[in-house]
Amino acid sequence: MRLRLHNVRLHHLIHQRNIFVGLSAALLGANILLALKTFFHLERILVMPPEIHQSFWVEGNRVSNHYVEEMALFFAHLLLDTSEASAPFHREVILRYAQPESYGALKTQLLEDEQRYKKEQLSTSFKPSVVEVDNKKMTADLTGDLLSYVGSKKISQNRETYRFHFHYDHGRLQIVSFLLVKTEAKES
Repeated sequence: MRLRLHNVRLHHLIHQRNIFVGLSAALLGANILLALKTFFHLERILVMPPEIHQSFWVEGNRVSNHYVEEMALFFAHLLLDTSEASAPFHREVILRYAQPESYGALKTQLLEDEQRYKKEQLSTSFKPSVVEVDNKKMTADLTGDLLSYVGSKKISQNRETYRFHFHYDHGRLQIVSFLLVKTEAKES
């Protein structure tokens, strides 16, 4: 009787051990899968700086349309809301964000614009109205009114469209080029 009771208890303990070994193996497998997912998963980072108007995300080698849009508006402010006094500072800020391959061309373009501002004693103000983003090409077309002043006198107002081309590299959106696509004279 005692031998039979010991055998039943031993069989029951072996059965419990096998259940716990199986459960432990399943948990170990789940931990391994989670660790592998962590190594190969690209994180999405949500960014909401105080001066930006909407949140955006960065994931692997992709960025949200909102990020491209906000950066286009930031660069438009630096490039188009300027005067002969602020142009050198704006140039330095823009060149910090320039793609290394396009740094020279962008610097030349900005220096030429700076000389034109000094020569003509010009200041400009840009009021954006429409932003169209092409995330595949990493471009943003920004349309708005460009007001030009000499001193305090407004000399022109044009509806202009500018194209910003960007490059995303290691968590940083860099400006590649900036060009005027279309201009329409407006009556002031």
